[in-house]
Amino acid sequence: VLRTDPIANGPEAALWESNFGLRKRLDGGYSVANGSSSLVDIVPDSFRFCFQFLPNLQHEWKALRFRLGSRFAAEWQEKSQLAPDKTTIFERVRVLDPAPETALSEAALAQVMAVFPALRGATIAQHWAGLIDVTPDVVPVIGPVPSLPGFYLASGFSGHGFGIGPAAGRLMADIISGDTPIADPKPLRFERFSDGSPIIVN
Repeated sequence: VLRTDPIANGPEAALWESNFGLRKRLDGGYSVANGSSSLVDIVPDSFRFCFQFLPNLQHEWKALRFRLGSRFAAEWQEKSQLAPDKTTIFERVRVLDPAPETALSEAALAQVMAVFPALRGATIAQHWAGLIDVTPDVVPVIGPVPSLPGFYLASGFSGHGFGIGPAAGRLMADIISGDTPIADPKPLRFERFSDGSPIIVN
């Protein structure tokens, strides 16, 4: 993703199409991102969970760009060091801040400039990137983990956490407190990935 410096006479509405996503910022600049591609690092868990993610992979194949790099070796080493008496990656890495793949966002900006001539003079103020936690069916897990009594999980929002976060928080509070859930939590249960339920990607 990138943001531009302020520039006049561009579109006011936020929009998305296959080549780019565009949103005007309060400072008069624009946030711009690639509209249809995601970069995926190949790591040891890519193989460990490959069959669970196969329906998702088939659905999103054309939108994914795979990369094999140093992260594979780093995660392989971390997996071998997980022990209760050792410092783990969860203590060493408190913020996930990956380096941006600037070529993707700059290509998106070029497409924006082709569609909106008023933005042809836009200059880049900043690039940034992030990681998205995705479940095999692109639906979050909200509820207890049966194998760990007293442990509850709300994760895997697949990039939609800001939108559904308030409702997810309410549902989780209902589940933990034993109140009647605001929505049926069964489709969000953790064990759907291990109880033989079909993984469906819409």
